[in-house]
Amino acid sequence: MRQAKLKNIIQTILDCCYLLRTWLVNYLAYYSLRLYGLENVALNDVRTGRYSTHNYSDRNLDNAKELDLLLSASKECLDNAKHRRTAITDKCKTLITISSVLMGLVGFLTPKALAFEHTWMRLIGFLAILALMNTITLLLVFFGVGCESEISIEQDEVELDASNLKKSMINGYLLCQTDMDNRTNYLVDLYKSARFFALFAFAVFVGLFSVSILSTSPKEETERILLKLRSDPVLTEMLRGPRGEKGKEGQIGPKGERGGEGQVGPMGERGDEAVVDEDAIVKRILESLGAQQGNAGVPQN
Repeated sequence: MRQAKLKNIIQTILDCCYLLRTWLVNYLAYYSLRLYGLENVALNDVRTGRYSTHNYSDRNLDNAKELDLLLSASKECLDNAKHRRTAITDKCKTLITISSVLMGLVGFLTPKALAFEHTWMRLIGFLAILALMNTITLLLVFFGVGCESEISIEQDEVELDASNLKKSMINGYLLCQTDMDNRTNYLVDLYKSARFFALFAFAVFVGLFSVSILSTSPKEETERILLKLRSDPVLTEMLRGPRGEKGKEGQIGPKGERGGEGQVGPMGERGDEAVVDEDAIVKRILESLGAQQGNAGVPQN
């Protein structure tokens, strides 16, 4: 009982997610087609994945003369519709490849895109990224599973004669061709819308990077980055790393040579209240005179 209840709850959650995803994708495709410029598209056309503009009615073949020729022509009409579907599918494969490469380039150049100096440039770049993602979403909708009419042989047709069987096959081929054209026409418009958004995103990115390259020189960009790095104390401390322990004190080195004699300093100011020792001055004069007389009395050899 509990397992069944839990299973029902999980199934309900999954159903809600599926409905929400379907609702978002349908409205995204619808408004993308309207933004591209298609006015005759309806929301029901997006939900069914085909247009309902061409309605088929059985051809009256009672008076037909060349049933074999009509049967061959109806088969050729269906083949042409298949070739048209194949051609548009190949175009979508090419477009989704180009969009994927462009998305990779955008991811590689994202740091450069976020370094735009002006806010309006960053805003336009963000819108271009949304347009590119919308392109990929529309292409995924293109490759979604849809219903197609096919030729089949029912039991009531087995009992028909050759003439009536050919008439039934002719109407069957034409019915399949009309149904395929209705879906192909819708897929063609879906492809045109996806290509429009892809070209818009590509043109915006080329314009933004051109303006950024022409308006900013490499030298100014390098100086701006260096200034930003130097002004960040957290980054500077992180690059410098933790401070190590203080090393041991080294031995005292040998004593250096004595320097040369310095210049004589300037004469100092004269003192206002200097004390003169007269006795000492007289004593020095007498000693000087006595020494001179002693030198004069010494006989020369």
